[in-house]
Amino acid sequence: MSEEQLAFDIEGMLHEAAVESTPEWRGAPLHFTTAYYPPADLDAAFEHWQFLHAHDTTHVHSRMWRHSITVPENAQVAGHGSALYTTDLRCELWKHADRHESCQCVGDLMHQAICEPCEWNAITDHENVAVELWHDHGLPGWRELPIVPSRLRAMDRDQMSKATKKWIAKNYPESMQVPGAPMITERRPFGTRHVPGRSPWGGYDISHTAVGPDRIVEGAKPLRRTHDCPLESTRSIAPSGIGLGD
Repeated sequence: MSEEQLAFDIEGMLHEAAVESTPEWRGAPLHFTTAYYPPADLDAAFEHWQFLHAHDTTHVHSRMWRHSITVPENAQVAGHGSALYTTDLRCELWKHADRHESCQCVGDLMHQAICEPCEWNAITDHENVAVELWHDHGLPGWRELPIVPSRLRAMDRDQMSKATKKWIAKNYPESMQVPGAPMITERRPFGTRHVPGRSPWGGYDISHTAVGPDRIVEGAKPLRRTHDCPLESTRSIAPSGIGLGD
């Protein structure tokens, strides 16, 4: 037996002993759930799963909620908490499709928006929809905000032109010019993702397709659907669903 193999075996035995001596887990489920749990509980559960399954470096098989890599930080906006989590429920066809006549997996990359102060959550298979549902909850009325015309080139807030800032300050209500508030910008069919942290107040830059692609934008024609460039799906699961397997 090589020294490397011996070290590997010893490490495995030590980990197994550590797992066996660990008290029974009583936190958030160590599997997929649609029930509400605060972010700290989800983080602790995933960390515990990682400890139990130290050999699994991908962690895909946990099917557990993890902080979204696109929005890794929690925020506080107008008295509400804002956190975005994801979980991968897609089927690994190369591993299991050949062993099942029909796959029973949920089969999507899922997204969960959470507001901890209200113990509120919403789950969907689309990141944009999760963002929109959170804004419906935390900032009602955002859908009526003026759409920033594309001619103003509303880029990242650090690169935003004086003309854009002036237009937004003039046209946006004061109640929506608060830390974490969003702006809505005119987009074309290939630019429909809601981008975090890009509004003048550090909130989302929301694509105007969320509030209606046919809505009139100052100085622009309404965005039209085409067979070649359909708008993105907006399927969603209602907020605060029933936990699966709990």
